[in-house]
This record gives sequence, structure tokens and C-alpha cells, in this order.
Amino acid sequence: MSVGSVSALWRYPVKSVLGEQVRSASLTSVGIELDRAFAIIDVESGKVASAKRPQLWRKMLDVGRRRGDTIRFPDGETIGVAEAGIDEKLSAFLGRAVRMSTQAAPTDSLDRAIPEEVLERGEGGEAGSTHLVLAQASPDGGFFDYAPYHVILRSSLDHVRDAIGDDSILVERYRANIVIDIPGLEPFAENGWAGIELKIGPNAVLSFIGRRRAARCRCWPMASCRRRRARSPSSSNSTGSSCRSSARPLPASGPSRC
Repeated sequence: MSVGSVSALWRYPVKSVLGEQVRSASLTSVGIELDRAFAIIDVESGKVASAKRPQLWRKMLDVGRRRGDTIRFPDGETIGVAEAGIDEKLSAFLGRAVRMSTQAAPTDSLDRAIPEEVLERGEGGEAGSTHLVLAQASPDGGFFDYAPYHVILRSSLDHVRDAIGDDSILVERYRANIVIDIPGLEPFAENGWAGIELKIGPNAVLSFIGRRRAARCRCWPMASCRRRRARSPSSSNSTGSSCRSSARPLPASGPSRC
């Protein structure tokens, strides 16, 4: 029985770099094709560079994408992720020695700034961080924070947008892969989807295994900003105050809220 529709599909080929909306996509056990397939690695620490450390890596959100495996710098220059010289160009732009990784490893990890401290002290302030091992719910790998898919309801996005009166609150801010529209469903209902399965299209089933700040899921095939959005602390505050869940947090997922 059909209960709703997919209203948007997004992928983010290079982790923490701007993503792209796609009209169609292959859903695989390692996410939407090319989603989080590449990552920028900090040479000094060996950890994945992530916009979750805004004080250190905020310029990553100025890097866009031209096509799935091609990135674009603010001056318009483009380069493929596997092209010679990309490490030097990224290092010069970010002001720190980095390298592009095209293959995830089981030990990949990142430092995640504590969101409440970032909101309190601003992106330029010193915020504490937690250590996060990537792709713990993605047995086939990938540069995912946890699981291969990030799902959010259209009603949840609309609720946050209406709550703060900001039309720029779009899916890019929350970096979801799949936006689902189910008429009549309450905002943040996806927080209660752990344990259910949702069929999308003819050949894929998403099995919801829990949530971090939105529903996360695994998928099994059945048949075989240049920073474009201004910083908006109120969007995080509104989400936190509007959405509470009694579900147990995932390991290292922080407070139990969406």
C-alpha cells in the first residue's frame, strides 16, 4: 500500500562539501550512488575533515560540486576528486595539509564539535568535541556518520521553517538524502520509525535502525555553501525545542533529541 511519496533525493559525494539534488538515484547497501563516497583527510591527525568542527573546517562549505566526482572552488575552478594536484589545491584553500580519500577504511573517524557549545560560543569560539568512528551501521563501508541513509519528513522541514519564519531552511541544511512526503503525518514522526521497513520504488527497502538527529536507515535491494545558506542558530534551537523523543539515543549520539 502506498502511504506517501519521495519529494526530493540528495547526495553529497564529498563528505562535508556541498551536495546536489538528483532526479533519480540507485539505492544500494552503501547509500545513494556516490553519496559520501569521498572524504578529505587531515594529514596531521589522520581524521576525516568535517564541518562538524566549524572552527577548523568551515571553509569546506565554500567548496561546491560540479558533477558527482568533480568539486568547484569559489573562484570557479574545478577539479576531479582523483585528479593529480587535488591535495595541493585543497590544502592551499583550507590552509591546512589535507589529502583526498577515495576509499573508506574501517578505522575512519572524525571529531564532532558539541552542538550546544557551538551555538553558545559561535562558530569562531572554542567548543569541545567528541570522537566519532564512522559508518558503524554501514557494514559495506562509506564515509557516513552512522548509517548509509538519512531520511527526513517534508513536514519536519516545514515545521522548522514555519517556527522560525525562515524560508531558507531547506534540506541542504540537514544534509538528508531522502525527503518523504506523507500527507497528514505529524512533524518529526520519523523519530518513531526505528524497527520499521519502508519500500521505496520497485527494488529497495529501507530498514530503520534508529536515529541521530533525524531518521537513519540501512537499505537492501530487494531484487539482487559556496555557502549558500546563512548560518541560522535559531533553526537548531527550534528543532531542539520542538522535537523530543523517548527513544534511547544511539551510541555517542548525544542528547535524546532530533
